[in-house]
Amino acid sequence: MEMQLTQKQELKIALTKELVQAIELLQYSTLELQSLLHEQALENPFIELKERKRNERTDSMRYIENVSVFNHSLASHLQAQLVGMRLCNEQKKALDYLIASLDESGYLHTTVAETACHLQLEETVVSKALHILRSLDPAGVGAENLSHCLYLQLIRLPERDELAETIVTEYFEPFVTKKWKKIKAKLGVELSDLQRVWELIRTLHPRPGSLYNDEQMTYILPDVIVSYDNGTWTVTMNEEIVPTVVWNESYERKIQADDPYVRKYIEEKRQQFQWIQRCLTQRAATIEKITLELIDKQRDYFEKGSHHMKPLTMRDVAASLHMHESTVSRAVKNKYMQTPHGLIEMRRFFTSGVDDASQEKVKSLIAELIKQENSQKPLSDQNIADLLEQRYNICVARRTVAKYREQLHIPPASKRKQYA
Repeated sequence: MEMQLTQKQELKIALTKELVQAIELLQYSTLELQSLLHEQALENPFIELKERKRNERTDSMRYIENVSVFNHSLASHLQAQLVGMRLCNEQKKALDYLIASLDESGYLHTTVAETACHLQLEETVVSKALHILRSLDPAGVGAENLSHCLYLQLIRLPERDELAETIVTEYFEPFVTKKWKKIKAKLGVELSDLQRVWELIRTLHPRPGSLYNDEQMTYILPDVIVSYDNGTWTVTMNEEIVPTVVWNESYERKIQADDPYVRKYIEEKRQQFQWIQRCLTQRAATIEKITLELIDKQRDYFEKGSHHMKPLTMRDVAASLHMHESTVSRAVKNKYMQTPHGLIEMRRFFTSGVDDASQEKVKSLIAELIKQENSQKPLSDQNIADLLEQRYNICVARRTVAKYREQLHIPPASKRKQYA
């Protein structure tokens, strides 16, 4: 009786663990899923991963032939530049750590002292490694903050600009908040000089690391592809981005299976392999079902473009598909869809209503109005709210416009104003 109880408890624990892993796998991004599969292949000698061959690609995937696969990360880009450099082991160790410590923007938030202590190296070694890191491409990588990042880019321009360098190092806060009269008085320059520096700084990249890992870059491959052909919307899972998981039969034949312990081991690994296959199949099926439902509920978007995105909640989709809302949330997390209107993060289809207009539509219109404004007399948030009502019959409060503008990373009118 005690043995049976123990077996049941062990089985329950195993099932619970598998369930948790299956749920986690559903919400994995492509990179996380690839990493998991490679880990499983290392742990299970019977699992073999096969990349999709070029001649196996379907017609619906041809369009991505000219898109770079998302395997050229910032870290790999930096490491590639170290090849051929004469570095001692300690410098290489420090550089590896510093590169791994960069955030997605390419900023470094650890100090020389902290790194030296952690790696048990001399601070001079770490300082030299940091100098090397900051000399690599892209310019600005390894910076402490935004102003430092811009400075690192300015000093590498073909022609140095002393005024710009002074502003970003000593007057950055008043400069970005457009308190230019104060800077004008202290430095004895004209507003037109500050406007020139402003235009120069706008050509720099505030987040150099995002050139290699920003979610809006074109080298992100879609998880699902939606195409329109002969009057029909077609959904295709992008199988190319995930390797095929196969059972290594040749390895199984090489192993002596007469031993009961060996047979038990093989069977355990086979069950692990089958579980991975089931999870991958279920993951693809869930994403495909949700995509089909999105096409149905957001048809205006697919047929006319982003201005026609409708209010939609995950609960709406979950109810239609008889799924739990959390399942929909996990399934669309970190997933991308290729549509006739470009690449879109699947979460963007879910918006809340704003007087019969979706947030995405309002944001798009706000961005368009600001793009068309007179830069010397930029639109205030109230001006934008008035124009939305006059031109598009969309009634939103000034505070709502301000919130959406901030979400679009667009500064207020006072900071958008330019001087002739």
